[in-house]
Formats: sequence, C-alpha cells, structure tokens
Amino acid sequence: MAAVGLPSRLLRSSDGLGWTAVAARVYEDPAASEAFTVRSEDLLLVLVTAGRYRIESRHDGTWRQADYRPGSMGVSAPGRDSTLRWRSDGRSPLRSLHLHLDPSLVPDSNRFPDALSVDDPFAAAGARALEQALDERGPALYADSLAQALVAHLAHRSAPSRPPAPTPLAGRDVERVVAYMHDHLAEDVPLADLAAVVSLSKYHFLRGFSAATGLTPHRYLARVRLQAAEGLLRGTRLTVQQVAGACGYRSPARFAAAFRRAYGCSPTAYRGRGR
Repeated sequence: MAAVGLPSRLLRSSDGLGWTAVAARVYEDPAASEAFTVRSEDLLLVLVTAGRYRIESRHDGTWRQADYRPGSMGVSAPGRDSTLRWRSDGRSPLRSLHLHLDPSLVPDSNRFPDALSVDDPFAAAGARALEQALDERGPALYADSLAQALVAHLAHRSAPSRPPAPTPLAGRDVERVVAYMHDHLAEDVPLADLAAVVSLSKYHFLRGFSAATGLTPHRYLARVRLQAAEGLLRGTRLTVQQVAGACGYRSPARFAAAFRRAYGCSPTAYRGRGR
C-alpha cells in the first residue's frame, strides 16, 4: 500500500496493527521538493497536520496548485501517477497523514475523486478519527469500519449526479398527442413529430410523456394501434390486410404477431369470436 517515490520521512504507520482496509502513515515532509512522480494503487487521501506550503501537481501536461495548511486535504484516484512539487514558508515543520484506502470496499465502483484540494468535512473528520486510532493503536474492526465509510463516501461524492425527476406532461398535452396518434395511425409517426405537437424537444417530450402515462410514446402508440385494430375487426368488414394497413402495420404478418401477443389469438380468430 505504500506510495512509490515519496521523498518524505516516515514517522509512524499502522503496519503491524492488523488493519486490512486502510494503511495509515504519518510523514515529515521536506521544506521544499523538486518535481517527483508518486503512484499509489490505492485510493489515497492526504491530510495536512502541520505546516503551510504551496503544492503543485501536474497531470496530462497541466500544472495545478493549492495552498496547504493544517486541515487541508487532497485525494488521488487509484493507480494514477502524479507529478508533485512544493515549497513551504519555512516557519514550521511539514507533516501529513496519508491514508491508503482499499478501493474494492465499494463493489462495482471504479470512479473516485482526484483533486489536489478537497473541502469535505465528513472526509476530514474520518481522517482525523483514523489518525487518532493510529496514535492509540486502535483495533482493526474500528479502523476498517472507518475506512469503509470513507471509501463509500468518496465514491458517492464523485458519482455522476442523477437528472431531476421529469415533470409529467399536462393532461391536455397528453390528449393532444394521443389525438395526433389517432389521426396518423396509417403512417409512420416519428418521435420528433409527437414532440412537435406540444413544442418540446424529443428528450423532454419522451421523459414528460412517459412520466404522465407510464408508457414510452412508442409503446403507447403501439397500444393505440392495437385498440383501433380491435375496433375495426369488430365493427367493419375490412380484411385483415386492410385493417393492418389502416393501423400502421407494414405487413399483415407483423400485425398478426403483435395482435396475438396482446389478445392471445390471431386477428381472424378474434373477429370470428365476435360473430
């Protein structure tokens, strides 16, 4: 779990304490450092515990910088190479707590934050609790439980935000769309045409219509076609092929298959039952 390439001096660590989900290490850092590359296969959280300095990090050719003081934190994603350098104000020693967290504690999560400076009170409190556990040589169950909470929190923090719940289409707008479906049953009806009826983008129409009816526009139109076909089979002398064409099916076979799935029998058999 050690970070490779770190120029700092190790003061104490959790090695030998039986902790399995986290390795905690306290370092004394040099007052200044030339650029060096460090890599950790773990989710690495660094908490500054003493000193003030400006740190710079390079990734993909771009340098970022942050001013560190006691309480400042940075997070590095697993398996990422970081090129670092820093320089202190020279008035106090530099010390930092490094927490190497096991990313596999969160199943199926492969996305974690990677930030030179993180403002996260929960993560800071968890890091300080682990530092205290290190000082007290705390039990593995306690340390590993804290580590699991930290990893879950950091994974949740970096997860993509979910879009807000869609606003259901107003009832009158649903009625207008359904009327358009009935008026154009014999035609192909693209989603864009339905969205245009209520002056919405395809994206917002799809979400709004589905929220209002419980069906996607495609499934709702399929239901309208079948209901219309049922009425024509019962109330007219149109052939099955004519009914299929009038309701927008490109072939009698496709119509028969859809009808059988919905009603459990062929269009011809259904018509025979009504006589």
